[in-house]
Amino acid sequence: MRYWSASKEPKMACLKIYTLSFLILIAFFVETDAVSCCLSYTKHPRRCGILKGYIIQNMTGSCDLAAIIFQTEKGKSICADPAQNWTQKRVACLKYESISYQSLS
Repeated sequence: MRYWSASKEPKMACLKIYTLSFLILIAFFVETDAVSCCLSYTKHPRRCGILKGYIIQNMTGSCDLAAIIFQTEKGKSICADPAQNWTQKRVACLKYESISYQSLS
């Protein structure tokens, strides 16, 4: 007996289930990316010129590592140890650039 080829309804039901599962999976990955956090620090200091901003990550919930997350001009995230001297210098550099830019406006 060929149940699946006898009618298109079971095939359509499978297609709907697969499509719904795919959409749920995509939504999960988008949501997971939005709440991702630093799990380790970079070992290589970056120049201030390639950085456009930063976010402070506190130790809360699933993020159990305090970090400064620098955003580069190319859209990448760089996790840095807030206790490192180079990290504090880059934060100060970005604050200075922000103040200089605001005074020119």
